Amino acid sequence: MAETPDDAQGTRERILSSAETLFAECGFETVSLRDITGAAGANVAAVNYHFGSKERLIDAVIERHVVPINEERLELLDRLAAKYAEEALPVEEILRAFLSPVLRQITSGKMSEELFGKFMGRLIGERGYKLPESVRPLFSLMAGRFTAALRKAVPRLSEEAALWRMHFSFGVMSNTLTHGDTLRQISGGRAGNPSIESIFEKIIEFCAAGIEAAGEEK
Repeated sequence: MAETPDDAQGTRERILSSAETLFAECGFETVSLRDITGAAGANVAAVNYHFGSKERLIDAVIERHVVPINEERLELLDRLAAKYAEEALPVEEILRAFLSPVLRQITSGKMSEELFGKFMGRLIGERGYKLPESVRPLFSLMAGRFTAALRKAVPRLSEEAALWRMHFSFGVMSNTLTHGDTLRQISGGRAGNPSIESIFEKIIEFCAAGIEAAGEEK
């Protein structure tokens, strides 16, 4: 009996959910289609039918998360611009608008905080250089808006310098999300076990201090 539209949608969702869990645990390149279909209770033909290839499945998983995150980032930046009118936005507020949508995704309950944190870390760290075509325009818009806000907040920064400092912030977030448990292990517990919300506040504080203390670049 052929799949109904509801059955087909259910299969697609199971494949997406299984793929993102395995990608979080093992990395994008390590996981095979058979790993994904085994976890989803589907077959490779279903992946080919719904996505066409593993690469397009990866694109679909990325798009599923980064589009809502980037849309919320822009919305939060708009709210800040309205709040501060013509004034420069505080650097910490710019970073909070950038990072808090990721925090909300992590704490949404769809995956465990630890697992989704790893997924977002891998997404940024492993796939940031290779974004799906479908999300690149939104990423470009987001990067341009946030860089402009940062340059207004720290006028001595050139566009190039501001872009790199935002990129450094990506790196801090990526490494922390992916390897925070490693720090707890190697420190023998001395690093504590702070909540994800507390960690994000520390990331914002650390990155803001670095951006604001950066030397003049023209």
